[in-house]
Amino acid sequence: MKQINVIQIAHKLLEEKLNKNLIIVDATCGNGHDTHFLAPKVKHVHAFDIQQQAISKAKQLNKSYTNITYHHTSHENINVVIPHYDGIIFNLGYLPGGDKHITTNYISTLRTLTAIHDRHNGFVLIVAYPGHIEGFIEQVAIQSFLDKNNIAYEVLKLPHITKKEAPIIYYYTY
Repeated sequence: MKQINVIQIAHKLLEEKLNKNLIIVDATCGNGHDTHFLAPKVKHVHAFDIQQQAISKAKQLNKSYTNITYHHTSHENINVVIPHYDGIIFNLGYLPGGDKHITTNYISTLRTLTAIHDRHNGFVLIVAYPGHIEGFIEQVAIQSFLDKNNIAYEVLKLPHITKKEAPIIYYYTY
């Protein structure tokens, strides 16, 4: 049985939304794979991460693209750093190949989602990973935030064959 890749599904959801006029935020650039997917399809990508290791890996993967700006800071600063954007993607959790104790946190994620919600602009795609404790807390907080704010969203929960919870995709447009 071929395992379904959550990132491939997330990218497929975005493909119809993307065009060369858009400015997109990769709120958690990690190893740079989402940035790599976005860069050839949009005008500009702003890639955020709190870990220098992540920024370095993303830069290495995407060295052939000139339409990427890297921000070594929390996604909480998106609205401070960028005056306009057309969409935001989050790939939450921890840096693959990095320290698994350094994870995204529901508090900073909710602060960011609130700031984005206040702008009511573009689309938001979130990949959450409830298979570890912080990821589970974060996923519950995200769904609660969306419901409490009456945001109409799509949710895709992948089938899983392990005891861990499968990743979940939340997707909505303002």
